[in-house]
Amino acid sequence: MEQEKKKTKFGMSIVVSSILFLAIGLGSGYAISKAVNGLKPEEKKLIDEYRLLKEDWLYGNESQYLSDLAAKGLISNVALDKNDPYTFYTSTTAEQGLSTDGKGFGFSSHYYDGGLYVSEVFTDSTAYRAGLKEGDVLMSLKIDEEETYLFQEHSLSEINQKLSSATSDDSTYLFEGYRKGNKISISLKRGAYSENLISIIEKPSAENGKTMVLKVNTFLGNPTSALDGCLKDSYSEGQIQTLILDLRGNGGGYVSQACEMAELFVKKGTLIYQLRDKNDKIVEEETQTKAPKYEIPNFKIILDHYTASASEIFTLAMLKGTSCKTYGLTSYGKGIAQSFKTFSDGSVIRYTYAKVYGPDKNSEDPICIHGVGIQPDVAFTFDYSFLSSAMDFSSIGI
Repeated sequence: MEQEKKKTKFGMSIVVSSILFLAIGLGSGYAISKAVNGLKPEEKKLIDEYRLLKEDWLYGNESQYLSDLAAKGLISNVALDKNDPYTFYTSTTAEQGLSTDGKGFGFSSHYYDGGLYVSEVFTDSTAYRAGLKEGDVLMSLKIDEEETYLFQEHSLSEINQKLSSATSDDSTYLFEGYRKGNKISISLKRGAYSENLISIIEKPSAENGKTMVLKVNTFLGNPTSALDGCLKDSYSEGQIQTLILDLRGNGGGYVSQACEMAELFVKKGTLIYQLRDKNDKIVEEETQTKAPKYEIPNFKIILDHYTASASEIFTLAMLKGTSCKTYGLTSYGKGIAQSFKTFSDGSVIRYTYAKVYGPDKNSEDPICIHGVGIQPDVAFTFDYSFLSSAMDFSSIGI
């Protein structure tokens, strides 16, 4: 047993040493061709360790295997030690999860009171074509000829595992549940879908006080263009007096998209964001340099605990540069930014490189909301009525 422990420790040393070589050789700016004598002793040691594993180790000479294993090992362990889950290595760009395309049923849901509450149905998905609707509550699942699986008897993680358990795209998933108190059955198969960047919840009219309600689902892709397309026709007709933007569940995306979206609305001179490195040096800063494209009298943003990153950057800029008020729950609090290093073999390291600062509506000094989040102006409780829809807030005066 003691010998096995030593093997394990030696294996971990292999992973750490190898990935440190990779990080130094490819990521720190030292050229591979630099003479060995020009390296520091600890750097030379890492190279010697790597060469030993590759050339002399009984199981060596698999450089790609060593590189991938080393990269995953070191980066995951170092990031974990610093409590940074946003720094990680993947062997391909696709594994970074930056696409708005996917494969599955094409709906999002919350686990609530023993059922899956459908919060979003993506256009051009199997769920959309089968007639699943936002607000439906799914209570059970039957895959092909298996026994019925009751959601109330299982945890969310167990349900997620069950939903991904079928090995064939031909498997039929029969969901049963309720829609406004009436029983429903929805039969689905897994398929390709594209996430809705912007969803129109309610159009402005005389009856709703010229209020438009939009759900911004992500800051990946180009949601700014999609938002612009939703607004321009109604705005040109002078129909929008209040714009409600629902950012619940929006985990963020590209900082550039948060900036471009804010520029549609915030007044000239408004700081949108700053990025500061580990020495507190400002490495990037964006300020509104022109008049906003849309001058709307009233803005309202709905937040929840999953509103994060680029969503929070956008919200801080809106609070400072418009008449915006926020409603809902305290946001997630992700005030750090990531960059990417792509290697010649297609593998990618995503790493945290800066803190994100945004404007403080009550001060001239920028703030970083990392680990804190944005406190809404009007706070709600996390109950079923809050989950019901983006626009049903008549009883609480939004």
